[in-house]
Amino acid sequence: MIKKTVGLWGLLLIFYHAAFSQVDTTFIYRTGMPYGTLDIRIAKSATRYYYLEEGKTFSFRESSPGVKTNTYRDMTSWDSSPYGQGNLREKNGSASNFIMNYRLLLPVNYNASIDDGYPLIVMMHGLGERANCWDNSCYWDTRSWRPGTNTPPAPTSSGHQLLNNDHNLLHGGAIHLAMRNAAGSKLPNDPTLPDRSFPGFVLFPQDLNGWDGGQAQDVIRIVRLLIKKYNIDPNRIYIHGLSNGGAAVFDVIKRAPWLFSAAAGMSAVSESSILSTGLAPKISTIGLWFFQGGRDTAPTPGKTRGYVKRFREAGLTVRYNEYPNLGHGTWNTAYNEPDFFLWLRSHNKSKVHVFADNPTLCQTTGQGVKMDLAEGFLAYQWERNGAIISGATSASYTATTTGVYRARFSRLSRTPSEAQWNQWSDPITVVSSSPAQAEIEQTGSVVLKDLNNYNYAHLFSAAEADHYYWYKNGTLVNLSGDQDDTTRYVRLSSTNASGAYTLVTAGFNNCPSPPSAAKNVFFNNEAPINITAPTTFTSGTVTNSSAVINWTDASSNEGGFEIWRRKKTGTTTYTKWVMATLTNANVKTFNDTGLEPSSTYQYKIRAVSSTGRSNYTPLSSSQFLTVVTGADTQLPTVPQNLTAASTAIKEITLSWQGSTDNTGIREYVITYGATTVNTGSPATSFKLKDLPLNTNFTFTVKAKDLGDNLSGASNSASGNTFVTGLYYEHSTGAWNDIDAVNWNVAEFTGQVPNFTLAPRTQEDYFNFEFDGYLYISAGGSYQFQTTSDDGSKLTVDTTLVVDNDGLHASRTITGPVITLGSGPHTINCKYIEDTGGATLTVRYKGPDTGNSWVVIPNSALRSSNTGSASMRMASAEEPEITRPEMPPLKATIFPNPSTPGENITVKLDAPAGDPVHVSLVDMMGKPFYENIFEGATLAEGAALVPRERLSRGIYVIVVRQGDQVIRERILVKD
Repeated sequence: MIKKTVGLWGLLLIFYHAAFSQVDTTFIYRTGMPYGTLDIRIAKSATRYYYLEEGKTFSFRESSPGVKTNTYRDMTSWDSSPYGQGNLREKNGSASNFIMNYRLLLPVNYNASIDDGYPLIVMMHGLGERANCWDNSCYWDTRSWRPGTNTPPAPTSSGHQLLNNDHNLLHGGAIHLAMRNAAGSKLPNDPTLPDRSFPGFVLFPQDLNGWDGGQAQDVIRIVRLLIKKYNIDPNRIYIHGLSNGGAAVFDVIKRAPWLFSAAAGMSAVSESSILSTGLAPKISTIGLWFFQGGRDTAPTPGKTRGYVKRFREAGLTVRYNEYPNLGHGTWNTAYNEPDFFLWLRSHNKSKVHVFADNPTLCQTTGQGVKMDLAEGFLAYQWERNGAIISGATSASYTATTTGVYRARFSRLSRTPSEAQWNQWSDPITVVSSSPAQAEIEQTGSVVLKDLNNYNYAHLFSAAEADHYYWYKNGTLVNLSGDQDDTTRYVRLSSTNASGAYTLVTAGFNNCPSPPSAAKNVFFNNEAPINITAPTTFTSGTVTNSSAVINWTDASSNEGGFEIWRRKKTGTTTYTKWVMATLTNANVKTFNDTGLEPSSTYQYKIRAVSSTGRSNYTPLSSSQFLTVVTGADTQLPTVPQNLTAASTAIKEITLSWQGSTDNTGIREYVITYGATTVNTGSPATSFKLKDLPLNTNFTFTVKAKDLGDNLSGASNSASGNTFVTGLYYEHSTGAWNDIDAVNWNVAEFTGQVPNFTLAPRTQEDYFNFEFDGYLYISAGGSYQFQTTSDDGSKLTVDTTLVVDNDGLHASRTITGPVITLGSGPHTINCKYIEDTGGATLTVRYKGPDTGNSWVVIPNSALRSSNTGSASMRMASAEEPEITRPEMPPLKATIFPNPSTPGENITVKLDAPAGDPVHVSLVDMMGKPFYENIFEGATLAEGAALVPRERLSRGIYVIVVRQGDQVIRERILVKD
């Protein structure tokens, strides 16, 4: 009788699977997929099927001999009990096999009968939160151990961490619980839901040894079974994950693209070969969001940017966040994005995806607008302007006429009744337009060689686009590498040959612009001299920062005039020639601005056209129009609102409101006592380092303009180097020992009164470094000890006094006796946390403690008995955290690679505000160029003229505006 019951249940499951699958069964089981076999069936035969065992965690833990605990092993520092527990099992004949543990959070006041149902988030954890092995770090045995065979037998102690089913909640578990609670009893469609809330289910499955394809399919099975049991809206299922779990996100969605509406990968180590296997179009109906750390090495920013670009090229809608100061641990910052949960909630499987998110008919090619619903559903219907489109019954439709379109699908029938259709999509309004004509601009001359004997032409698109196609005489240019359709800026050499160059731009929808007007480029002095050179080349009004240049237009066939300028830097030395402007035809005057006062400049001019050139005027190579700018007698305005703040040991950061001047600000001069410091740039903040300890300072700042005039002094600002408490640096990551950490990089910084882990941004996998002073009142013999879980090292006066390194439970290590004199002593503590408990306590004993062990008190962490505290201290419970800044500056450097003797151009998308300081140094810090620009100048692109010829090697261009700095490497090679 039991066998009959089981058999009947299995048959019912088979019937349910076949008759009520959400999609065509070939989207549930199919061999020969690019990744192997797709198998996300929940029933394989009458006697073999999957089911959920709720309320239990599978493990080998026992509360007493032979009695299973059937519950998770607590590994979180917060109460995770609101998450229910369960495990996926496979019934195979008489056997019931464990497959995967999971945790499930239900909505507040879950109601099984509400219309539409609740959304569901699936969270894919990282390698560290596994059930057994992270690489070769295992809770039990090796990666080859399997729960089904249990060889060798797993430990049965109640506290063993194997198959813990709780560590998977480490990253994200608490924030998802908070977002569920923030939704309260409000239903998913309530318009008053807070943006940062989630009124639905949250699933945290747990892998065994890292995610693989089989386990990805098991996650899909859990989701499918949850949909059958609970009132879950199949239109609103979302998935996201971090690190190895980020890669697993893509492994999951490529196997069931019909199931998910949105997916987010945080520091995803790969995209699961979706791109290389051509599966990107299959996931086009899923909204994607990538998060990347600028300091991450696995994946690197370049790798993730490449994924994003290729997904967009495939027509997908991708959002991308890159956090410059973060390493691998992007997830906490991602969760703190104001619309992270709102973005997920905004996606619905009923939504039509428009290729490249651009519903515009292309007038240049006549191509239509491709629109998609997910493949695999049982029936589809498309509508235009309220009328059903005859014959449009597939998942995709290409609109070739304008109008308002909608679509819907059915999960229930191939010939659905009205009640069996899914909801209509939101309307898509298709319009028709032609892209703007592409426009080519140039940097420097295209009639080569030029006055510097350079033989390179630099062209760029006037407008930014997604694709750039460069042509010469109508044929696509074969640029080096993969630049044909990726680069806005091109450097052409004589190997490309003279010719008429044109540009076609396109968006990710591949609608090409009309070709640009041709830009004729000549190399190797091949341009014929067929234009009469301008005459009467003279200067007009000259000021301390500008010069009016005049000439007589002696030709009737020029396209414009090139004005060339260089500056005298010594008795017989000059900068490289720079083309100051290319005028239009028939122009006879040019006002050259941005010159430096009391400086000598030399000019030449020639006429150019698309068919040739004139000689230079003056013709002789030793003759020039010489202009000497006037002296600058106007002082800059006085800097305002100077402030001083201690930002590290012996370091004070000054900030002020910038000055203005008729010629421009070269730098600022800081004065304190008898000391003056030149900042070397127009930036309005400066860090003074290695200042004397325990000293009060009064600072003022003056502005120096390009004429070396000094402004009046700013207001006074007081600061000091008395240290109270500790400065800390904190980063996320996993390490086995302290010496493996790169302590030169910090994701977060701040100040605390004592050694504390309270500012941590996550519960496991992080480090801290604390710096400060220990004040000894009575000199003598002292000892130190740290109690830590995991590793710690304590240094006093550069001497390692406690080595408590490594991964271990809470452990106390006592260092040797050392002699300390009275007064301040530097103290430094480094700490790493892997998993489990996170503790750090620092003690000492000696004359100041009555030779008894005491925790170092706040009052001892100071640099002096007298003087002002240099820090506004935060409590250990409320640490002051400086979050990573996200500089808005974006610079483009070209050509890169460059060649010796060639000018380098910097183009900057710069915000309005302070001037921009640009410098060029080699890898040893030797300066080769330095100048100050207004943002508008760099927005057009400015040529850097090195002080001397660059040799082969790697150089660094530093772009600084205010507190924001960009450093870009540039390669110079033959």
